[in-house]
Amino acid sequence: MAQYIYGRNTVKEKLNSDEVIEEAYILEGLKDEKIMSLLDKKRVKVIKCSRAKLDKIATNTFHQGVILKVKEYDSISLEELLNENKDNENALFVILDGVVDPHNVGAILRTSEAIGVNGVIIPKNNSCPLNSTVAKTSTGAIDLVNIAKVSNLTNTIAKLKKEGYWIVGAEAKESVDYRQVDYKGKIALVLGSEGKGISRLVLENCDYRVRLPMVGKITSLNVSVATAVLLYQVYNNRNPL
Repeated sequence: MAQYIYGRNTVKEKLNSDEVIEEAYILEGLKDEKIMSLLDKKRVKVIKCSRAKLDKIATNTFHQGVILKVKEYDSISLEELLNENKDNENALFVILDGVVDPHNVGAILRTSEAIGVNGVIIPKNNSCPLNSTVAKTSTGAIDLVNIAKVSNLTNTIAKLKKEGYWIVGAEAKESVDYRQVDYKGKIALVLGSEGKGISRLVLENCDYRVRLPMVGKITSLNVSVATAVLLYQVYNNRNPL
């Protein structure tokens, strides 16, 4: 199944990869020598289009004048992810439980790549597809971060624990300040949806529950923002100045 990705940073990242590009849809009169050079180098078929045509392909107006037709984004199995990190004493995974907004997933992938996360785990159901919106929001990180799709998060957590991972869930109730936890060692950080949070069974299987202090009138943060705060705390804990 084909996917359409768009946005100049995302497109450049894809063109610099080894993946096959089926077609490129370019805005008539586009002046981006870098993108045109990469397209020529990979010998990609280029179709010049009006802005209206590009809007229709992307189903929005945020394509920045360039769209690529590519194969559907790949994911790996949990077993592959664990095998790749079996000798990594500080492996760090992010588990997304019911996060369905593609903008949030894309932003989380972007932060995960920046912080050196070793893998992002999402459920096959109750999660957004790895589509063009995720790709654009991730600014290319979707091609750089290992993403594992799993059938059951509770069973996944059980497997992670057998491999020596500590499970840390972001949860406001019955939790400790996120700065109190030592994040050294193998860690899987669990984030839930803004509406429902982490599901009951997944939460019951977390080793730690951490919260972000909220001193204003707003009682929660966007899940991608919360993820960024927590991931940088992990980095700070592991790499103190």
